[in-house]
Amino acid sequence: MKKEQIVTRRFVGARDIGGFNIWAVSINLLLLGAILIVALRVVPSYLEYLTVKDLIARAAHEHNPQSETVTDLRLRVAKLLNTNQVTDTTIDDIEVYRERGVIVVDANYEKRFPLFWILDGVIKFEDLVVETAPTGRT
Repeated sequence: MKKEQIVTRRFVGARDIGGFNIWAVSINLLLLGAILIVALRVVPSYLEYLTVKDLIARAAHEHNPQSETVTDLRLRVAKLLNTNQVTDTTIDDIEVYRERGVIVVDANYEKRFPLFWILDGVIKFEDLVVETAPTGRT
């Protein structure tokens, strides 16, 4: 046999085998658990924010400024919040007022929730200001 044809085999020792040890598995599980807890706390609040944003935009779009008042719009928003079971914000948190010939619905709010032991999370929703169509009078 020629020397090139001889394949030498190297002994694989215990130190040469790669893989996970107990510490790597524990850290990965801890990290995965933390990400899962944060996701389970944040996602419902964000989905409810999207619902509130849609409800306010729909109420402002359907508002008829010639025949309805600020109180009518406020009642419509309250009914929509109640019908869609929105709990993060109430009608008392939403300001509905007339400004420069339009009715403004200001529903900006923040949501606080517990994350871990003594850590809390805060989400601020500050883009929930919607204006209705102009009334034609000032």
